[in-house]
Amino acid sequence: MSPGRKISDRKIDLAWLLLVLLSLGGAGIGRADANAVLVATGVALVMALKLHLVCTVFLELHAAHPRIRGAVRLFCHGMTALVILTTAFGDTLSRLTGALIG
Repeated sequence: MSPGRKISDRKIDLAWLLLVLLSLGGAGIGRADANAVLVATGVALVMALKLHLVCTVFLELHAAHPRIRGAVRLFCHGMTALVILTTAFGDTLSRLTGALIG
């Protein structure tokens, strides 16, 4: 990383604080007594924000090769989508994977 692109300590401290607050918020959402799909969507949104923050501030994804950047973004968005899909269609996915495995 070039010296001109160094992330300030203050930005890193704020990122950590935001990660802690998002973790607490995600735990609060997870304890909610609401529809499971709505809770999973809330948790997935918190997870997406945290992944974006980690990729931007700590992994410095903006400086990575475009293929690596794309793969990491695909992983981040894929994980959040899988949380929602697994909650909404867990039984169906379980039967499908059970049939595929044997």
